[in-house]
Amino acid sequence: MEDAKPAAGRRVALGGLIAGHAVIHWYQQSFFVILPEIARSLSLSPVQIGGITGFRQIAGGVVNLPAGLLSDTFRRYTSFLLAISIAWIGLAYVIVGFAPSYPFVLIGMALVGIGSSLWHPPAMGTLARLWADRRGLALSLHGTGASIGDTAAPIAVGALLVALEWRDVLKLGFLPGLFFAAAIALGLRGIYAQGKERKSPSGSHLRALRGLVGNFRLLTLLLAGGIRAMGQMTIVTFLPIYLREDLGYSSAGVGLYLSLLTFMGMGSQPVLGWLSDRVGRKPVLVPSITLLSILVFLIIWAKPGYQLTLLVAAMGLFFYALGSIVMAFGMDIAGRDAESTTVGLIFGSNLIFGAASPVIAGAIVGATETRMAFVYVAALQLLAALAFALLPARRPATVKAPM
Repeated sequence: MEDAKPAAGRRVALGGLIAGHAVIHWYQQSFFVILPEIARSLSLSPVQIGGITGFRQIAGGVVNLPAGLLSDTFRRYTSFLLAISIAWIGLAYVIVGFAPSYPFVLIGMALVGIGSSLWHPPAMGTLARLWADRRGLALSLHGTGASIGDTAAPIAVGALLVALEWRDVLKLGFLPGLFFAAAIALGLRGIYAQGKERKSPSGSHLRALRGLVGNFRLLTLLLAGGIRAMGQMTIVTFLPIYLREDLGYSSAGVGLYLSLLTFMGMGSQPVLGWLSDRVGRKPVLVPSITLLSILVFLIIWAKPGYQLTLLVAAMGLFFYALGSIVMAFGMDIAGRDAESTTVGLIFGSNLIFGAASPVIAGAIVGATETRMAFVYVAALQLLAALAFALLPARRPATVKAPM
């Protein structure tokens, strides 16, 4: 992928990866609309609900780093790895749809986490190499694809749940997954076929990995990003529960709110990414995460209706949009030739950090009430903002991108 690329090839890669990311997040976000129905059907406790998300996080976190190493080593076959990611998730949801009990749901969700983790290291590593001169913007546009999927899925799935049982909704997603997997494999094959394989042996990749994990600045970023991820996973787990069980919203209503949480990021994400390329990652991340902490805390007082709607919309400006900037920050620190490995390391760390958080929040909710989960998240976000503020950082260097 280091060879010179025509501008058209860069645009094709960007467009294809944005579209594929939308499909991945369609699958991911649709589950959180279905989660309250699963909890009702299987009579799950708050800790068990948190465990579903946590189990998915652990499985995905373990796979991210190997996926990054494979992507950096065998770049010519990246389109097939991306296709496997989409098809894998569709099949995993079929397994959840047939699950007779809670342990089988956990197994299915672990497979979902693995499938999701196969996407991000190769996709984001590709964009970081091809768009090295505008890395923050390119990764944010890729994140906008996620926002499109995150926004459309809850509305569609919420509507389907009015007419269908949750198990049937999960099973229906398999065939579209196969179609999109084939489209990615064939549509992007030419982009990766033009690239050269890494000539260095696998031992050099492991040496590069040791260099990454020994980098103090990168370790500090992993800690800050992991704390932020803990809060994020708690919100997507317990906001639907709060809306459904405490406020009495229908599945369609829950879907609308989850869509609003992501819809606002479609506009803010490219703007924040562009701004981080110009002024630096920290000046964007620290105030944004601090403001998000305040907005999450205000949920406990927001009344159903316009107050809650405005609050969730404001949260949506930052909720998913900041992840791409954290990733660009990590790549700035790591340097060239380990882009996918760096993505795998950051995503894996985020997932593992986030795995325990919904379970902790479930214990808090079980002992108090659902709203206390938002107090817990607000505290986590403040801690993450502080960690990013203490991270030594420089403005992104100007890099000439391959054309």
